[in-house]
Amino acid sequence: MATSAIAMPAVAAEMQARPLVIFDSRIPESVAFSATQTGLRTLDLAHGTEAIWRALGAPTRVTGLTRWSDWTALRGALEEQGLRAAQEVRTNAPISGRDHLFRWTMTSR
Repeated sequence: MATSAIAMPAVAAEMQARPLVIFDSRIPESVAFSATQTGLRTLDLAHGTEAIWRALGAPTRVTGLTRWSDWTALRGALEEQGLRAAQEVRTNAPISGRDHLFRWTMTSR
């Protein structure tokens, strides 16, 4: 029993350290992007921002394909945790016709 009590915090810490992908399941391109990020933790913006803030933890790397408005809100929250923008690219979204999707990455430095 003591071993499992020690192992659970270690597993939780390991999960928090894994890179995180944020996507929006309401946007086909964002879903396709998240599907290419195998083995990483994913958070869906369609579940609401409150759920995102609770699940963020303290990641060291976060990447996403989101709308500009979501990106700016997430960027502020992640900067408060010490992450900095490493990449920001406006994408052309041929499936949905959205021209305001951004592919971004934030990392701890």
